[in-house]
Amino acid sequence: MKVPASEMKQPVMPSDTAWLFPEYAFAAMDVQTHRGVIIERVLERGSWEQLRWLFATYGEAAVADWVARHGFRLLSKRSFALWRLVLEVENYHAPDWAIAAKQLSESW
Repeated sequence: MKVPASEMKQPVMPSDTAWLFPEYAFAAMDVQTHRGVIIERVLERGSWEQLRWLFATYGEAAVADWVARHGFRLLSKRSFALWRLVLEVENYHAPDWAIAAKQLSESW
């Protein structure tokens, strides 16, 4: 018997991740709607347990795709380098304005 999509249980974010989202109403956050910010914050500052949850929820391919598309802009230099290595992301998107901004911040 197939369960209708409306009745399927959505994954719930671990309650110990609430501190990563101080500007959000944590109880109202949805793992699909807020996918980008969830991936960003957990990759940047999450614990091992939170990382396990992240990969179980979204899958390695989806997280690697997010890193390739958004990691250069949204992760710290150190985190971006780590996750590119771990997820074997060779090609990534780096807009010209983001490259210039990162170079500018390094010269301070």
